[in-house]
Amino acid sequence: MPDDFDDADDRPSGEELRYTLRNVVAYRMVCEQVRSASTGSLIFGAIMLALWYWLIPDAQKYKPFSLIYLVLGALEFCTGVYNRVFPAPEGILIDGILLLAFTASTIAQLVLGQRFSPFQVLAIFWAMQGVRNVRHYFAIRRAIPIRPTRSDLRWFKELMADVRSADPVEDDQSLDLPTEPPFRAKLLGDSAFFLTPGVDQLLILSRDDVEIVRKPKIDGDDAPKAQLILDRDRIGTFALDAENWRNYAKWKGV
Repeated sequence: MPDDFDDADDRPSGEELRYTLRNVVAYRMVCEQVRSASTGSLIFGAIMLALWYWLIPDAQKYKPFSLIYLVLGALEFCTGVYNRVFPAPEGILIDGILLLAFTASTIAQLVLGQRFSPFQVLAIFWAMQGVRNVRHYFAIRRAIPIRPTRSDLRWFKELMADVRSADPVEDDQSLDLPTEPPFRAKLLGDSAFFLTPGVDQLLILSRDDVEIVRKPKIDGDDAPKAQLILDRDRIGTFALDAENWRNYAKWKGV
């Protein structure tokens, strides 16, 4: 893909466009998961630092294994901060590696005959969680083999803003449908992008996946009724005004 989409002529279209944006959606979901999980890293790192400070005798605080726990606890806390501010799939891998390092340090301590440490009781949990995180990272790499570029992410953000502000009166590529829940949409080429106000989950559909089916007007109705169908899912019946139907009919070619 091009590194810059500032020129609309360079943007992909059709199935390539939908694939690109679905890839961005998946990546953003992973980043949001990383950001949410950062709270656990912050808490775990803080607990490790507190245990080091309160439970290790002063005479042993600066011995090799104690220093290893101190460094790993600090790194875990810093990883939580980084994942909160700059979430990315690598945050999952880093967190997993740190947990495995905690485990390795604990095992080495036991092998060398060190006395019991309060950290040792957590070794099994660290190992299981560390392996889980590393496997999860590589599963993400397989699911999202191509990382979105900054231009992809910026373009997606701009598209989301356009959909949120969709005004069918001013823009003949927009829909604002009073369904339950309501949907706003942007119609570009043979693709449609639907969004429920207040929700960041963008539906990325082809022209064939979108239908607005008009129903016979009943006496007393202010506007004809219609049903919205997205990817064969019947959203519901709503009042269809002239502007929404005009824009849909032009895009759909009906």
